[in-house]
Amino acid sequence: MMFLDINMQTTMDIRKMILPLFIVAANAMELSAEVILPSVFSDGMVLQRGQPVILWGKASPGEKIRVSLNGKKGNGEALSDSTWTVELPSMEAGGPYVLKVNDTEVRDVLMGDLYLFSGQSNMELPVSRTLDLFKEEVASYSNPSIREFKVPKEYSFTKGSDDVSVSEWKKAEPGTSERFGALVYFTAKELYEKNGHVPVGIVNSSWGGTRIEAWLNEDALAQYPVRLHRLRIAEDEAYRGYLGKGERKARELWYSTMDSEDPGYSGDLSWSDPSYDDSGWTTVPLMGNVWGSVEGRAVNGSHWLRKTVEVPSSAIGEEAELRLGCIVDADDVWVNGHHVGSTAYQYPPRIYKIPAGVLRDGENLVCVRVISNAGVPHFVPEKPHKIIFRDGGEVSLEGYWRHKEGTPMPQTPSVTDFFQIPTVLYNAMIYPLSRLPFRGVVWYQGESDVDIRKEYCGMLRSLIGAWRAAFRDPELPFYIVELADFLHESDTYGRMSWQEMRDAQRRAADESDNAWWVMNGDIGEWNDIHPRDKKTPALRVAARILEHPHK
Repeated sequence: MMFLDINMQTTMDIRKMILPLFIVAANAMELSAEVILPSVFSDGMVLQRGQPVILWGKASPGEKIRVSLNGKKGNGEALSDSTWTVELPSMEAGGPYVLKVNDTEVRDVLMGDLYLFSGQSNMELPVSRTLDLFKEEVASYSNPSIREFKVPKEYSFTKGSDDVSVSEWKKAEPGTSERFGALVYFTAKELYEKNGHVPVGIVNSSWGGTRIEAWLNEDALAQYPVRLHRLRIAEDEAYRGYLGKGERKARELWYSTMDSEDPGYSGDLSWSDPSYDDSGWTTVPLMGNVWGSVEGRAVNGSHWLRKTVEVPSSAIGEEAELRLGCIVDADDVWVNGHHVGSTAYQYPPRIYKIPAGVLRDGENLVCVRVISNAGVPHFVPEKPHKIIFRDGGEVSLEGYWRHKEGTPMPQTPSVTDFFQIPTVLYNAMIYPLSRLPFRGVVWYQGESDVDIRKEYCGMLRSLIGAWRAAFRDPELPFYIVELADFLHESDTYGRMSWQEMRDAQRRAADESDNAWWVMNGDIGEWNDIHPRDKKTPALRVAARILEHPHK
């Protein structure tokens, strides 16, 4: 009995000692429970000066929220749905500061001017695509007070998405600036220089090839019932799953058939091999539609083109750059049998590095396998087609090539782009940002909507109204960049259509309060829907912003 009594007493004493420790640990866990901040609230962020600072996020229901920034403090409490909001008073431009939310720190925060840039590919186009014109300027400029947050591409059929996926704030510095949106970069530079060196932050929420209806919210679709009903069909998850699976399988079969049946791959010697004898191939000019069509009918599938050139002795063994302009549609490229690059669609310029040791004495073979998905395959004229050497010399690749058809194919099976469905980009890439105060919105979109140019003015006005409502800012300025010049002067109908689209963009600005049109139709490249000169329209955007700032 004595033995039992001693153990029972010991157990009770131990419990008395451990219980308070559990209570302390539980309280500590409660105090240090994780606070979740939106992705945009991350190191290097820029907040809008001169307006109340709205902070929000998630935490355990009932958790106390303590916020501090630049000497200003605020408190809040997580609601039953785990959301919390804390407001701090407005602040002047400055920083860097540390934002503290409970035990979470966001470092290197600036107060400055924050803008939302949105649209399609000409808004998304990176600085790296403009370096032919601005390489030295970009390489020599560094400014940590200019920052961009690129919203990841995603779409959602769910209204009221909480957040965008994780991204990061980038600073305008060599090595990083090349990843900025080009219009973003040059606009921010001009605003910084012309507006008293106030820090500039730009949230770039854009996606190439998108239509305006994907950026509208569902309320705005009420006046566009056809688009609303298109949404109703596509929002069925099972339907999307079946359709997507079938379409992906069809494309997989198309490519696997083309590759497996291509004699350029299936023979004893690849057609990209310099020792392959192409003397029986047809000689064709690189430019034009001679090799990509028969009696006016497009020949889709794979095509092989080969050309031999001699390089100067100074270039032998050295690194070089191969340029093939733009190609419709996709390509793989070899130099002397060495694969130097590939591109999956028609718009990017083909700029491929030839590694050191590939170029050799005598003849050098350039081999291109072109894949045509639909339409007539071709090389885009009036683009650079050459090899550029380190000393500045070059060898032209224009003129005649050897050509042989690989695998003739039907057109590539289509794939439904669900990111084009009405509302889905608004839900995923705009609404989650709607509590941020912005100084203005720059909109550059419309290339994908020339076919609905008669409706575009009304739809753009609907977008302006919907976004202002979402951002709770009826005076939010919109700066609308018109479409750049495009298409050959002989394409009368096409050029007329694009001009009608520009007119619709201008009317939308004229018919909306606090909206301004930015001229851009006098700039462009007839053979490239993505003109490289983004600096000129950027300077005009900055001028509009400075002329017509937020009231």
